[in-house]
Amino acid sequence: MKKLPINVIFFPLVALMIPTTVMAEEPANVSTESVPSSKPEIVGPEKEEITDSDDEHDLDIRISPVTIPGEAYDIDIPIPFFIHNNANHIIYNGADWSKLREAFISSNSSPVSIVHIGDSHIQADISTGTTRELLQYDFGNAGRGLISPLKISGTNEPRDYVFQSRNSWNPVKLMSASWRQTVGFTGTSIRPTSNSSEFTLGTVDTDDYNPFTSATIFHNGKFVIKEITTLEGDPVSYRAIPSHDYTQIVMSSGVTKINVKFTSAGDLTIFGASLSGDRPGVFYHAIGNNGATYDTYNRIGTVGSGINPLQPNLVILSLGTNEAFGKFDTGSFTRSVDRLVKNVKTANPDALILLTTPMECHRSVTTTKKVRVRNKRRKGRKATYRTVNKAVKSYAVNRNIAPIRQAIMNYGKEHGIAVYDWYEVAGGNGASAHWITNGLFAKDRVHHTQQGYNLEGRLVYEAIMDALREHAK
Repeated sequence: MKKLPINVIFFPLVALMIPTTVMAEEPANVSTESVPSSKPEIVGPEKEEITDSDDEHDLDIRISPVTIPGEAYDIDIPIPFFIHNNANHIIYNGADWSKLREAFISSNSSPVSIVHIGDSHIQADISTGTTRELLQYDFGNAGRGLISPLKISGTNEPRDYVFQSRNSWNPVKLMSASWRQTVGFTGTSIRPTSNSSEFTLGTVDTDDYNPFTSATIFHNGKFVIKEITTLEGDPVSYRAIPSHDYTQIVMSSGVTKINVKFTSAGDLTIFGASLSGDRPGVFYHAIGNNGATYDTYNRIGTVGSGINPLQPNLVILSLGTNEAFGKFDTGSFTRSVDRLVKNVKTANPDALILLTTPMECHRSVTTTKKVRVRNKRRKGRKATYRTVNKAVKSYAVNRNIAPIRQAIMNYGKEHGIAVYDWYEVAGGNGASAHWITNGLFAKDRVHHTQQGYNLEGRLVYEAIMDALREHAK
């Protein structure tokens, strides 16, 4: 594909067939006691409160969002009026991004590697998929990059790759209460239940990531490849190159899907794989886990060293939404950000780091209303009334998002780390109302619709391109 110069922004008129996030219907009104069918009359002020059931409802949505295949949207959608285009740029905070521009200029001979780490907004890979497609259209497609066995782990998985198995596995996810085995940098871990097993990985036929000529399997423990075949059972010529934390499989020719048969000694855990076409261009690796926070990635402890083999030029950290549910402490949050940033930076000293702020979202609240209802009327008697409390489930702006955004902004400024202020770009204070009205927020008012994620991915792409042009001056 022909590359475009860095000073040109081009939006291809193509569509992404990737999943849209569809949430449960809004909760029905719940009354604290049974009242007659007569229409109640509000007689007192409303009192808004957040209950334990509200938190449990929000947690379930954030950890287990429901995804179904969605209708394709053009990723070159119009920019809505409420988007703050004048804020759609990287705030460098003194960081030197000239090396990233140099890497993109050299992408025709050596791939650029971007690693984007986040929560459920990233796991579905809709917004990141849009950014990936646009950057690879301009600079070349080096390969699909990192894929994780999310479906084997029992959670939603992007639809542009295959990572599956007919065998039985013991899975552990990042947000599991306890880990019975090692969890790698992807936040996912699967362990075979037998010493001989197999799995299939590859790209879907409708994407232009095909074919790939090498696959790097990230794992812990002994991993001995016995045979690699096509899905039809034809043998694939390959060479296995083992390393401490991964095994690289180099094939003699390009393939779209492979079946890997292997043996292990009972200590094997697999975290993911990276598919490469061994060609120049851009890798855009996405690591997302539903419900994830800075602290949960810190719990892994090896995120920085885990992504090192991906040779990242840029690491993007998009977290903070989940921290906004529950009590928020600025000092504790800032320390968590600092720990993850240092973990990534120590293992990848040449990589740039970009923090993003979460946009305004909603949380569940219970609103208590005092209402005047009519008692059951006896024949010949005058109607009487009583006042009762009625609890109504609804949504309100999550007030913790704004201070989390400010904490990230402050941290970036104090430590010379670049920040992409998605909070402001998305519309700032009051943005969530516009996103809801314009069909860009899902019904849970935390996640976006597919169109909303496509918009976010396009804006991130524009901000990166703006950064490349800025350092060309």
